[in-house]
Amino acid sequence: MSHELRTPLTSIRGALGLVAGGAMGELPGGAKRMVDIAAQNADRLVRLVNDILDIERIESGKVSMELQRCSIAELLERAVREMKPMADAAGLSLSNEGGDAVVVADPDRIVQTATNLLSNAIKFSTAGGQVRIHTHSVNGEVRVSVSDEGRGIPAEHQARIFDRFQQVDASDSREKGGTGLGLAICKSIVERHGGRIWLESETGRGSTFYFTLPTVQEVTSVRDGAGPRILVCDDDPSVLEVVCTMLEKKGYTAIPASSGREAVDKAMTERPDAVLLDLLMPGMSGWDTVAALQTREQTKEIPIVILSVLTQQEGRLPASDVSGWVNKPLDGDTLFENLRAALATRPHGTSLLLVEDDLDLAEVLIQALRGGGITTYHAQTAGGAVELAVNVAPDLIVLDLMLPDGDGGLVVDQLRKHDRLRTTPLVVYTAKDLDQADRERLRLGETEFMTKGRVGVEEFHERVITILDRVVAPSTTEVRA
Repeated sequence: MSHELRTPLTSIRGALGLVAGGAMGELPGGAKRMVDIAAQNADRLVRLVNDILDIERIESGKVSMELQRCSIAELLERAVREMKPMADAAGLSLSNEGGDAVVVADPDRIVQTATNLLSNAIKFSTAGGQVRIHTHSVNGEVRVSVSDEGRGIPAEHQARIFDRFQQVDASDSREKGGTGLGLAICKSIVERHGGRIWLESETGRGSTFYFTLPTVQEVTSVRDGAGPRILVCDDDPSVLEVVCTMLEKKGYTAIPASSGREAVDKAMTERPDAVLLDLLMPGMSGWDTVAALQTREQTKEIPIVILSVLTQQEGRLPASDVSGWVNKPLDGDTLFENLRAALATRPHGTSLLLVEDDLDLAEVLIQALRGGGITTYHAQTAGGAVELAVNVAPDLIVLDLMLPDGDGGLVVDQLRKHDRLRTTPLVVYTAKDLDQADRERLRLGETEFMTKGRVGVEEFHERVITILDRVVAPSTTEVRA
């Protein structure tokens, strides 16, 4: 539909532009006026088609939200810069006030929401007025308001103002250039991010539109201790601190060691999932540490990634002794690429990623799975879930939908982009009643849906074990949470 609608419209608009611009010869006054009218209405039709396609794709889940940590103040400032020429042309002042907050969101879609609201406010204001955008945080969410001093919206229109093709006045679409879909698009975007949108208005005194987004309370979105456990050994304190911080921000659990001897002792007691190891250390060198780890039964299977100023040729370690090699000065992408590859080669049993923001329920579910030979990782947020899934490539994901930084469907959208994860078995365990469209939007690999309150913990455990028995070989390993 996108192709069949946009292609002829592009031709029509382009042809009209050429004729209006004189490329086909000078037009008489009356003909030029008719061509200008046709071009203007072609532009209207292009905007309408784009908005229809946009809202259909968003609401059907066809649009993948590109989630990332964002400053809401920076996103709103982008929207204000984009809309300032329109405000200046209308003789309006435009201000951006309030605090800042970190959200996990698709930055382009949030800017789109803010510009739509600002555009509406500017269109329905009179010259000399003011349009204000304001933010403040309350109860774990950021609230954004866009206020104008325009004509306001009568009470009888407010209940359906976010529906498709709704206009306060039927002439607005012609006079103001709107499609009647802007607010519906805003509503779809905000709700896909786990937020709410509404308005307050009084006829003759202006309107204020509000929307909320869940905020990220901490820099790391993964619960402490939830990610793969990485032992980092380096005698330089600054390098040790930097590497451990990089790991923690990516959802790993870092275990620092400042000498080879300490690394061996901690590897024996902590049983890390991988070791990052410097070579040139006083006392027990990196070469000695590799040998010590590989001669002990408890540590010989732990993959080792070397961090060194020496190249792999200069280090002269057999390829079979190490799972990766990262040269200093350190490059983060290379580090995590080697680390993920090393983790993928380690012997492991069945692993499960639990995505649940309610810590009490998460603890109950983890306890229910304990002793079943399952390594359980836990994330509380959508952003943390994606990071952790990329790091550990679990055998099964259990996903709640109502997460503090967005809808669980956004997690599924992100996982589909990774070759290793797009076919991962999934259990959607939610309090929401899902219709068929919801279920189709949430499918990953083999997908099963369970409703909290209808499927208790005991049945949940039995059904999860059954799924794991189908997709992986039985194993024995510990639970980590």
